[in-house]
Amino acid sequence: MNLLNFISQFPDEERYVLRYKSVRDSVGVICSVCKSTEHRWNQRKWLYECTKCGNRATLRSRTALHGSRLPFSYWFVAMHLITSTKNIFSALELQRQLVHKRYEPIWAMLNKLREVMGRREEEYQLTDVVELDEGFFLQLPANKKTQTRQRQLEKK
Repeated sequence: MNLLNFISQFPDEERYVLRYKSVRDSVGVICSVCKSTEHRWNQRKWLYECTKCGNRATLRSRTALHGSRLPFSYWFVAMHLITSTKNIFSALELQRQLVHKRYEPIWAMLNKLREVMGRREEEYQLTDVVELDEGFFLQLPANKKTQTRQRQLEKK
């Protein structure tokens, strides 16, 4: 999805919140107290309530957004920018794109997103044919000593 389509699909903060809620509903909510997966949505208070123990959870509870006060739009735009560009997106550049005053919350958000993306990648293993854009590979003989390998790697 390009940036123009993204912006037209999410014109305001309410759309971001509703989309996040629909994804959260499809994944499911687990109670932090009794570990139950049975919840009901309290429309008045915008909370999930456990049907077994009555524990309440917000939309952000126990997710990457937990503890963040940044708007949902910041999170969605950051996810879009990170995943749609080939280059690394710095926290400073993200702060500039979001026109946010403080660096620290943007840095924390970006690091949480990177952590979640890294954990997700660990679940998958590449098989069959793998195509790469750029890469450098070095095959070392198995009978060489470790020091020789380290020197060879440092030269490359």
